[in-house]
Amino acid sequence: MKTLFSHLALLTKLTLSAFVVISFLMIGGCEKIEVSSINVFSEQIPGSKNHGPNGTWWGYNQSKIVRYGTTVYMYVVENENLDNNPNPNAANPSKIAIYRKDGEGSWQRGAQFNTSRPGNILIDSQGIVHLIVFEPTYTNPSENGSYGRLKHYWFPNCKTGDINTYQEEIIVDNDGVTQGETVNIRVGASIGANDMIAVSYGLVKTHVVCYKEKNGIKWIQEFAGMALGSDFYYPYVAVTDFGISILAVQDDWTGANQPTLYQKSRYFEKRNGSWINHDVVNLQNHPLAQTRPELVDNSDLYVDANGLVNIIYLTKLDPGDRFKNSFIHGTRSGSAWNNQEIPITDSKTNWIRMFEVAGQMYYICTTWDKVYIKKGLNGEYKRLNIPKITGIYPYLASPRGGTKSSENYIDLLLLCGGSDSYPNAKNYYVRIAKSELSKL
Repeated sequence: MKTLFSHLALLTKLTLSAFVVISFLMIGGCEKIEVSSINVFSEQIPGSKNHGPNGTWWGYNQSKIVRYGTTVYMYVVENENLDNNPNPNAANPSKIAIYRKDGEGSWQRGAQFNTSRPGNILIDSQGIVHLIVFEPTYTNPSENGSYGRLKHYWFPNCKTGDINTYQEEIIVDNDGVTQGETVNIRVGASIGANDMIAVSYGLVKTHVVCYKEKNGIKWIQEFAGMALGSDFYYPYVAVTDFGISILAVQDDWTGANQPTLYQKSRYFEKRNGSWINHDVVNLQNHPLAQTRPELVDNSDLYVDANGLVNIIYLTKLDPGDRFKNSFIHGTRSGSAWNNQEIPITDSKTNWIRMFEVAGQMYYICTTWDKVYIKKGLNGEYKRLNIPKITGIYPYLASPRGGTKSSENYIDLLLLCGGSDSYPNAKNYYVRIAKSELSKL
């Protein structure tokens, strides 16, 4: 599993540095970046007790926080069950619990559902919350929770504060006995302005999409791509005005005790009722490919106000440092990509997410223990003043999760992916008023 192994190797490789300082010496370039004057609200939030295999931080492609007006929703994977058995199968399931925060109030915990991995939380145009959950179905004690069904839960009364009353349905079923893998655990999901929900996952050299219209009677399953030659997992999904966009990364198992290959990124698109797919980047023939199995990853997918598809992918091509990332922002216009490199804050930047305000693109950038923000590709990075957290995995409330671009706040989850921090890992919710962006 990629984020539990390759990303953990990256996290343990990085060197911890002091967190609350006014300025610091940038590792790559000797540039000082000051703590921004941007006003940031932050608070510690509940988190998973155990790091893996299903800590809330896992699943970097997923939607984990959404906003509707004054209310924010998230979820937490409660995995105390792993204390006695590390396999979250149907006989030993973890729980995914929904949380709600209204205004300045405290977080309220609602319903909990059986799960073996983190899921996706979405918000529709009417403010109804939806959870896409992978539920394990196999009870064999040694099964690690990879076999299961995909379920959809929604909360019709959540706007009144009720996150315990829900409805449910099965998206993809599994009999728990003979079917094996019917849906992959690395599920991505999105909801459109038209309230169509789409979920996506790779499965045996194909890429599957299940979608349901707002008033649809049943879920429709299609293949975004078949006979792909590789497995493409960890999909970022966006329901668009023209159809569906997906960005996924190669994830090829090469055998027991052999490295998994991440050397190409693939884009899938449904437009005018038809699917196309192509490689965004393919480094299989790069000179480093024979000795470095991990060369490519994806960091974000965003459809901007003009309907253009924006992606961020990263490459690891420094000959002397296999953990050093370079980030590329690609914009799709017609059938072509316009690619530009994103300047980074230091040589150990792990993730870059993007958001748009008033037609301007902004970037959230995280290292092992620091968070930065900047305006535009060539804007100056400003460090956000947040509490100490290590092994950061960032999640933004985004339009692909249903959060409207007209909301007044930027909502961010900073989840701890550093295994050494568990069972006492700290996780934070961060809120920034969009009016504060004028300081950039």
